[in-house]
Amino acid sequence: MTENRHEKSVRAYKLYLLFILAACGSACIWQLFAPQIGEQYSIWGSAVGWQREIALWNAALIVAIVLSMKKKNIAALRILTIQAVILCWLLGINHLVAFVCSGFSFYSLHFLGIFEVMLCGGIWGTVLILNQSATPPGSS
Repeated sequence: MTENRHEKSVRAYKLYLLFILAACGSACIWQLFAPQIGEQYSIWGSAVGWQREIALWNAALIVAIVLSMKKKNIAALRILTIQAVILCWLLGINHLVAFVCSGFSFYSLHFLGIFEVMLCGGIWGTVLILNQSATPPGSS
């Protein structure tokens, strides 16, 4: 029974982290190879150097997630999930502020940032962490 719960937890973390991989991977690609998207569709303007730094951060996070998923180390998967959730909430709130400052422009990256990062990543990850925390000791 304990092994079954462990495998379910590993699968739940992996599914969430696959979403984070997709989000970080796509952001990494456009931030490295098409930074003008950020300038065109956000209120932040052009900052190619900063976008490159964020892309490199995403690349490092991607590597850490992939290595942890390969090892199936539940402690590492949980830590990366917690890190991703914190980042999702903070980055999502940052996009929410920019969305409000843009005059609620639905034609901006900020609206997508609110939906993808804060609502999907933040809420899903928070629920996942709370559900896994509710698992009795010794059963995960």
